[in-house]
Amino acid sequence: MTILKTGFGWVETDAGRFEHDILVFPDGRIENRYDKLTGSNHRLDPAEAATALDGTHADFVFGTGQYGTAVVAEETEQLLAGLEVRLHALPTPEAAGVYNRLSNPKCGVFHVTC
Repeated sequence: MTILKTGFGWVETDAGRFEHDILVFPDGRIENRYDKLTGSNHRLDPAEAATALDGTHADFVFGTGQYGTAVVAEETEQLLAGLEVRLHALPTPEAAGVYNRLSNPKCGVFHVTC
């Protein structure tokens, strides 16, 4: 899966255009983030990170929004560090580039607004 472009409220991948936040699993599958989200869309919580990892130790990319306002919970940072998972948390346009450059396995959560 490759991220082609992002803009406020959308992300375009080689699988199509999505007008909502997305989860990208290590196998390349893309799902609507809101179908799995249990907390705030402005915060990456441990449960959401574990869902995206899907039992792997993939590199994790978190797109923090077009302006970088979403945050990673401290508990999530601790979880990922304990699993020896590299976290890349950047504004979504930058995170898309990092995601595209990483080798597999990789996964991500991409916030498309703020």
